[in-house]
Amino acid sequence: MKSLWVLDLILVAVVAAHLFLAPYTKVEESFNIQAIHDILNYGVSPLALEKFDHKTFPGVVPRTFVGSVALAGIVKAIDYVYTIFTGTSFVVDGPNGQLHVQVLARAVLAAANIAGLLALRSSLGKILAKSRKPASSVFYTFMLLSQFHLIFYASRTLPNFVVLPLVNFGLSKILIGDLSGLTWLAFSGAVFRLEVGVFATIIALVSSLIFGQSNLFQGVFMLAVGTIVGLTLTYTVDSYFWGTTSLPEVQAFVFNVVQGKSVEWGVEPYSAYFTKYIVNFFRPPHVPVLAVFGLLRDPAGRGPLNPEKKVVTHPARNSLRILGVSSLLFVLVMSFQPHKEWRFIIYVAPVFTLLAGHGFAYLWYKNAALYAHRLLVLLVIGSTFVSLAISLFMAFASSYNYPGGGAIQYVNKLVSQAPPDKNITIHMDVPACMTGITHFTELHRPNLIFDKTESEHALAKIWNNVDYLITQKDMLQPLASDLIVYDASHWDHLALIPAFAGINVRGAVQTVQHIVKSEEFRTQFVSSVLSDLQRGQFKTLAAVIKNSVVLKNYLHVYKRTAPDVMPTILDSSAEDDRAQLEEALKKEFEDQLRNQIDPEEIRESVNEQIDSIEDRAQAKRVADEL
Repeated sequence: MKSLWVLDLILVAVVAAHLFLAPYTKVEESFNIQAIHDILNYGVSPLALEKFDHKTFPGVVPRTFVGSVALAGIVKAIDYVYTIFTGTSFVVDGPNGQLHVQVLARAVLAAANIAGLLALRSSLGKILAKSRKPASSVFYTFMLLSQFHLIFYASRTLPNFVVLPLVNFGLSKILIGDLSGLTWLAFSGAVFRLEVGVFATIIALVSSLIFGQSNLFQGVFMLAVGTIVGLTLTYTVDSYFWGTTSLPEVQAFVFNVVQGKSVEWGVEPYSAYFTKYIVNFFRPPHVPVLAVFGLLRDPAGRGPLNPEKKVVTHPARNSLRILGVSSLLFVLVMSFQPHKEWRFIIYVAPVFTLLAGHGFAYLWYKNAALYAHRLLVLLVIGSTFVSLAISLFMAFASSYNYPGGGAIQYVNKLVSQAPPDKNITIHMDVPACMTGITHFTELHRPNLIFDKTESEHALAKIWNNVDYLITQKDMLQPLASDLIVYDASHWDHLALIPAFAGINVRGAVQTVQHIVKSEEFRTQFVSSVLSDLQRGQFKTLAAVIKNSVVLKNYLHVYKRTAPDVMPTILDSSAEDDRAQLEEALKKEFEDQLRNQIDPEEIRESVNEQIDSIEDRAQAKRVADEL
């Protein structure tokens, strides 16, 4: 169907636009993106692993390297082909470090996520009647385009989106009645995200116990196979990269659930997923409403839902309903965990969208003569366009959430002009590193040191070696620190990088009012937009949208002009270091003693000394009595 090809191209273009609009990453994506960088630049030999970012910043719990290895492997293959045709490697520095390589790695993930989303559509098409297939597929794809979370994060290396292609592939198998999909889901849960395994278990139970579509023992077997294969893979790969026995998802489960440590990142009420996060997935809420209609009609066969019927005539009978009911139960189960994040339940968004697309097709083919039916169809189409507008606006606003990326790009331009024999140190504080700075964004030159020291004590030792500083702190304000004391006159303020602070609703409303009320303004606005489009630009629309976004000063870029006088309290560090050294030497000496001296001899010697002391004490008491 030609319209599907057009929609597919639009889907790819929209995801790509979101990627290029915000090419930087945040802290939640850092582990995978840093690992991809390290694998591509250093290799995976035991000696190379010592250079990896996770050796310095291991995080609270281990994360799996499986996804990073896969993505880096694909990028490496692309680089190999690129090198054959051009004679040079793609994995080299450009004006902004290796940002282009980071974009490529994210593009690979985006392609995998698009393929997973379209695999769901393909499976739905296989079980639909030919007369209904085009409409359901078109409406599903159209509604995908309007969803901010799925589109904006499709290229982002959050663990949940690294595993999402496999999740959607597994769901697409289940949709056509193929229980091997449970194996894919269980595998994904064991390797990447444990909640996917919970989702798979719920699907197996709903399929067998509620709808009678599958045998429970067969489902358990499929789950077991996927879990065993997944645990074997993650144990092998991650134990190598972490240098110790490691099952990251098991360790994360113990830390977050068994020990309850996840509450340290915040808690929310039981209802938050339903009243907050799912609502945010679908604005306006036409998708959840249409999903109800999708549950009413089984794409694999007509007739009312009859839970007592155990024998099914179609391998995919009720499969879409199974996924819909399982998604609701999954969110209910996940709600018991006090710490909640939208990404923990993102796997249900494609399912609800699939149900909505099928439900809208059902309405589309009903008697269109009724006025209420026509009105409902128009409302759904209008709501989807509103959702698309909201999604595009959120994407533009979110592009300002990466000030660290803008700051490091600015500094790269400055230090790239420095002589190659001059050593330069750039210090980046925690807020900067959390909002866009990765090893991909750093220039890879031997004379440049990009420092991410977090300890104030350690930073104080190298403070006067810092030439450029990217920080959230305004150096004109006093710093409450006994370790770092600076003179603001010794630093040139080079740049101020803004970040997203909110939405200017009044500005947006005023712009719309001008367009509606003023014919002259409306004519100029439309003419300007059309003129931009002819030149392939969006300056007018960008200006209107930007007027609706509130920014705040977030990061400062400084250049040192003179050394600072550091406090003498730093001398105490020598005492701390000496104490640590003495403790280490003491332990080493004790270990040598244990290896060189017979413990029985030591015991006898100690006993003799105790007896001698007791004899002297006894003699003293006798002398005192006399």
